[in-house]
Amino acid sequence: MLSVGTAVMLAVGLHEVRPEAAPTGRVLALAYGAMRGVFTDPTTRRLFALFGIALLARQMSNPFLPLLVERVNGGQIGLASAIALVVGTAALIGGLISPIAGAIGDRVGFRPVLAISIFGAGLALVLMPIAPNVLWLAVISVASAGLSAAVSAMIFGLLAVEVPPDRRSATLNLVYLPLYVAGIVGPAIGAVAVTAGLPAVCVLSGLVLSLGALFAVTGLGRK
Repeated sequence: MLSVGTAVMLAVGLHEVRPEAAPTGRVLALAYGAMRGVFTDPTTRRLFALFGIALLARQMSNPFLPLLVERVNGGQIGLASAIALVVGTAALIGGLISPIAGAIGDRVGFRPVLAISIFGAGLALVLMPIAPNVLWLAVISVASAGLSAAVSAMIFGLLAVEVPPDRRSATLNLVYLPLYVAGIVGPAIGAVAVTAGLPAVCVLSGLVLSLGALFAVTGLGRK
């Protein structure tokens, strides 16, 4: 029902803004040119790399979050509800926070909000294993999801304002390429890390995000 609703919104409510010079030519040639534009432009390449780092950390830890809930729940009843509280509420709040993060980015700048958000998301992941109960785990998970949503919003904002109009559409078409790569690599790394215990996965994911924050401060300072 949500997918159908989205389709109706796109068909009825979206006004498409076409570029002044629409690309022409063979489809394969246009696709190759789009990919070449992404990987040869320094700013776009850095933004894609940073987006990949953020997604990699999430994909490393997310599959094991229900197990962490079970560990914190300590064998008490209501495990399914506890998992729904931690995972579902976090996703919902994260989606609501994203527009707020965009408004803050407009006021203070996308780069500082991006760096703070990615560092905060990493800190939240590190804190998850030491949550004393399910409620606190849910609070930390909500913070992590909200900050991760802010990271995505800042990445999209930077791409929208810094990529030239003639390449913007093609670049945004490829923006989820890091997600697909992280979706394969992240769980594989997490599966290896979890052999050292559930906390190890969260700590490693947090360290990855910390490196991303450092990269956001240093690497994105150059256009």
